Amino acid sequence: MKIKRPGQLPILFVARTVVNTVPRIVYPFLPSIARGLGIPLTTATWFITLRQVAGLTAPFLGPVVDRSSRRRVMEVALLILTLASLLMVGGTTFAGAAIAFVLFGLAKVLYDPALYAYLGDTVPYGQRGRAIGLVELSWSLAWLIGVPASGFLSDRWGWRAPWAVLIGLGVLSLGLTRLGLPPGRQRVVDAGGAGSAPPIALLLRGWRDLLRRRRIAALLITCVLFVVAVEVPFVVYGAWLETSFGLSLTALGLASIVVGLAEASAELGTTVITDRLGKRRSVLAGLLGLAVSLLVLPGLAQLGLVGALAGVALVMFTFEFGIVSLLPLATELAPEARATLLSLTVTAFSLGRIAGATTGGWLWQGQGGGIALNAWVGAGCALAAALLMAWGVAEVGD
Repeated sequence: MKIKRPGQLPILFVARTVVNTVPRIVYPFLPSIARGLGIPLTTATWFITLRQVAGLTAPFLGPVVDRSSRRRVMEVALLILTLASLLMVGGTTFAGAAIAFVLFGLAKVLYDPALYAYLGDTVPYGQRGRAIGLVELSWSLAWLIGVPASGFLSDRWGWRAPWAVLIGLGVLSLGLTRLGLPPGRQRVVDAGGAGSAPPIALLLRGWRDLLRRRRIAALLITCVLFVVAVEVPFVVYGAWLETSFGLSLTALGLASIVVGLAEASAELGTTVITDRLGKRRSVLAGLLGLAVSLLVLPGLAQLGLVGALAGVALVMFTFEFGIVSLLPLATELAPEARATLLSLTVTAFSLGRIAGATTGGWLWQGQGGGIALNAWVGAGCALAAALLMAWGVAEVGD
């Protein structure tokens, strides 16, 4: 089934950009949030932790998306994001901001699986890489536009200003979604009297049925290793650039533009290449490219700051190309439970970030400011993920 209304992808793109802006602006502006609330920065870091913990609810919410209108779930997610932004504007306490960040986490893990499942329902598999690649441009756009815009707003009108704008953008996205998208409801088949079983039994049965399939188990482990591969070096890349090249905070901020541009280039690349090359082959190309780019990163850094930034751009390009190519592949591995599987995929990404950040910090200690060990461990994880993908995941749906 093809998308019938040409305006659907732009609507999804706008709404997803709004959803993605929150996680992208929090890190650079966390100190200003802490000052505004009158709390130490170490206390404010709990906001990020709370958002990540809320994100771990994704496996429990996926079956809800499979039994609901995709559009309605996206509307609920946008409403939650708007209410959370309202709390950030009107709240004056740590507790209010903490609740807001929990809501931000819930909005993200509700919206993303519903979005991917909606595209899986409405876009033919042969064109799905292009559609998801276009929507995924919202991730880099939230960085390239959202971060500078938030800085400008904060400088002019205070730390609450970006959240006030997000209220308006959330309402706009909610209205566009409501008026511009058909419901996209997933039909759920009740086989064997499953509808009379307790909800927890249905949930466990759904997980079991998915995880017993080799290609799905292999995909989820691949997702964990894929994210670990990039997180191990990237959790310390700011400290590495600062230590090795003496960059100021301002210069580090400018250097981060390299990351956004590399991500955007990769996302555009998926719109042209992934469907033609094949989703599975594109993921393998991304994983092997990531492994090679991580192996050569320390050598490129020996050429100076330009070489180091070129290496960082190559790492982010190959990672983003592979991960965005993986999403359309995942949408067709279990069409009867798209949102459930995609929610498990989101959880696998989160576990990879947690494991990678922990491991990366530990490896960084005692290296004297070098990146080599982190990069090589990341390359090993990328190669392991490529082997697992080649062995365990077959492409379906073409």
